[in-house]
Amino acid sequence: MSSERRVRAVLPLLRPQAGRWVALGVLTAVGAGLTVVGPLVVREIVDRAVDGTDAATIRRLAIVFLLIVVTAQVVAVLVARSATYTAWRTTNELRMRMSRHVLGLDHEFHRRHTPGELIQRVDGDITSVSDLLGRVLPKAAGSAILVGGMIVVVTVIDWRIGAGMFVYVVLAVAAVLVLRHRAVEESADELGAYARLYGGIEERLNASEDLRSNGAGSHAMWRFVEDSAGALDRSVRRESAFLGMWWGVQGAVVGGVVLSVVAGAVLVSRDAITVGTAFLLFQYVLLIQRPLEEVVHELETVQKATGAMRRVLALMAVEPTLLDRGTTSPVAGPLSVEFARVSFDYGDDDPVLHDVDLSIGAGRSVGIVGRTGSGKTTFSRLVLRLVEATDGSVRLGDVRIADIPMRELRRRVALVPQEVELFNGTIRDNVTLFDPVPSDDAVLAALRSVGLDALANAGIDRPLGGGGAGLSAGEAQLLAMARVWLRDPDLVVLDEATARVDPATERRIESAMRELMHGRTTLVIAHRLSTLAEVDDIVVFEQGRIVEAGPRTELASDPDGRFRRLLDLALEPDAGARRSAAEGLLA
Repeated sequence: MSSERRVRAVLPLLRPQAGRWVALGVLTAVGAGLTVVGPLVVREIVDRAVDGTDAATIRRLAIVFLLIVVTAQVVAVLVARSATYTAWRTTNELRMRMSRHVLGLDHEFHRRHTPGELIQRVDGDITSVSDLLGRVLPKAAGSAILVGGMIVVVTVIDWRIGAGMFVYVVLAVAAVLVLRHRAVEESADELGAYARLYGGIEERLNASEDLRSNGAGSHAMWRFVEDSAGALDRSVRRESAFLGMWWGVQGAVVGGVVLSVVAGAVLVSRDAITVGTAFLLFQYVLLIQRPLEEVVHELETVQKATGAMRRVLALMAVEPTLLDRGTTSPVAGPLSVEFARVSFDYGDDDPVLHDVDLSIGAGRSVGIVGRTGSGKTTFSRLVLRLVEATDGSVRLGDVRIADIPMRELRRRVALVPQEVELFNGTIRDNVTLFDPVPSDDAVLAALRSVGLDALANAGIDRPLGGGGAGLSAGEAQLLAMARVWLRDPDLVVLDEATARVDPATERRIESAMRELMHGRTTLVIAHRLSTLAEVDDIVVFEQGRIVEAGPRTELASDPDGRFRRLLDLALEPDAGARRSAAEGLLA
């Protein structure tokens, strides 16, 4: 992306705080103007002293100079404070926009990017941008005004000196820009390497129990070493680019100082300029030295922020495949589900579902079974519109799912996942998902409706630790059902809700499931046959196709049917081995 396109892309991000940025610009201009005027007063003091002006006049000029210096310092403090506050306000709004954008991206995007990487991009990259806006941008703007003002003043005094200063500034800035390009590229590579490093750390921390219990700790450590080595290599390359630029700027500064001293001495000796003007020229060159040195000091921030902004704009440019353009709401009540020749793949030309045709009546409960990888979960994601069908049509309540507003769809369709996510907050927060609207009585009723009376009696304001510390796996699953009960949707997807619990807890969950099934359409993905005892229909998936579907009682009585064979395996004597074999077929 070119610099011009980046500027055009960044400007809308600044618009919400436009008034503050304008005020900051005015303060910056005032501060730079005072810095330009100060040496002019010194020039007047020197020339008058050389001419033998009385001490009272010189004292008055010195007082004026002192007032200018003090005012400039006060303005500098105000600029720094205003810049920091405005930058944080701007970037916090950008964080919120990016968070909403990332949450709105489709399942395939999140499958390719780890949570650690996205955290680094949403928070770490934005912090780098904040440093640029709050610290570097005001300095850059002030330096530009300062240098421009000095060139104008010197040109008015002597156009030849002004032309020389202009050429010097152009050459120095050109050298910085040439060296900067390589530094920015290396900085972007370094940020990407650290994003991969943090993403890998987050992934291995989440899987720490599996890694330790299966003796894979050494493998995880070697992966960490490889990622760390990559990040170190990128850091060294970025630092090398930084040092090259530092030496270039220092050479330009030293050359400018030498030229100003020599030129001033020659011009004074020829009576072309006064001693005060020569001193003014020397002071202005020293003032030019300051912004050039600040480029060196802030280069790392500029490198990181420019690379970070590239990544921010690249992330914001990712278009979601699931667009919310719906305008039609299905009729109230349980939702029917209809799949018409639906196929789906994850963009790799390897279809997960093939020409699926299925019709589920409103209010029916359906058990979805099949081997791992047979398409059960993908089927549920299509019903929830977490992914979009590659071919064919999905309809809910006789309305094409893409025509239903997303807010309406999320209100009327709910999921109870196999792995429940619990948050660091109160029980109420975890049931309502931090929605302040539901009343305490509604939350308590939802908990009791799914059999969590003990949790309700303990108080819904009791805090839970991170990851739901303090709850068993069964209680977490029931709490997820309480979330659904509170929302009162018209279609519920239960994704292997009993897969990770003991038999006693399984019975509690099955009781809660029976309550949830009343008055709504229910899809039950399960490999425990006992979970399917209460459903109306059964759908059997195999290799992305529906190989059997119909009322549960009919399929159970068909001796040649796949579902009947699974039941026979589960119900024959030697129950332990038989049941394991049946559940293995379903899993």
